[in-house]
Amino acid sequence: MMYEKYKPLLFSIAYRMLGSIKDAEDIVHDVFVQLETINLSQIEDRKAYLTKMVTNKSLNLLQTAWKKREVYPGEWLPEPIVSIDDNDPLDKLLKEESISYAFLVLLHQLTDLERCVYLLREVLSYDYRSIAEALDRTEESCRKVFSRAKQKLRERKTSKKQNVDTAEELASLFLEAIEKSDFDSFISRLMEDVVLVTDGGGKVRSAMYPIYDKHRVSAFLQGIYKKGSFEGVYSLVNVNGEIGILQRKNGRPVKLIMFDNRETGVQNIYIVMNPDKLKEIGHKFPS
Repeated sequence: MMYEKYKPLLFSIAYRMLGSIKDAEDIVHDVFVQLETINLSQIEDRKAYLTKMVTNKSLNLLQTAWKKREVYPGEWLPEPIVSIDDNDPLDKLLKEESISYAFLVLLHQLTDLERCVYLLREVLSYDYRSIAEALDRTEESCRKVFSRAKQKLRERKTSKKQNVDTAEELASLFLEAIEKSDFDSFISRLMEDVVLVTDGGGKVRSAMYPIYDKHRVSAFLQGIYKKGSFEGVYSLVNVNGEIGILQRKNGRPVKLIMFDNRETGVQNIYIVMNPDKLKEIGHKFPS
């Protein structure tokens, strides 16, 4: 009963903290295994207790994983949650507290503590007393951390949730560009200071650094198109509650493309190519 009731909340915290589906699932599993050794009758607020366990385990894991992130080849992007249909279990886990992939990327530009406090306060609506208890810090300290995190996100121009019709139109323009070998219509939707980020994880060829401004992004897309990088089968998929484009070759996912679309145009393009972050998607398509 407790597992079914609290798993969505606990997974959403761990996943957003870590940016990894498997690590989040492992932490939630560990929490419930640990509960078997605890006398729950002595715990008044089980939700707060479980939240504290998950946040602490997430922060501990991040402390041991930072060296891997430091030597990660190229740009690191969070692992996306992709659902093919409405019955996808991971999609259901995040449905109630959905945040966009673009915002998830922004969250991972914060420090681990800032991200944790921001998630608990802004996304999950915890009061400062509960956050302080979960993190073993003072309420005043948590207020300062939250204020700092909010200011950083404001400076990075956090985006509004995409309009579904606009997102579908944008995806259609991109697919049309690939089909017709003409990117002009799609490029016209990009902001002048657009940024394109690719994550190959050192496993496949990708841009080692972000690509800045409209002209360079245009040249990059057209350049990799000429090299055959966009050959394959395409599908529109649900990525963290929004529309994304999945490219497959020989039935295997090779690229997941997401757009951070604002009222004035596309601000960011994210392309995940790391096979480790795409392999689970392949299981959702019939072979």
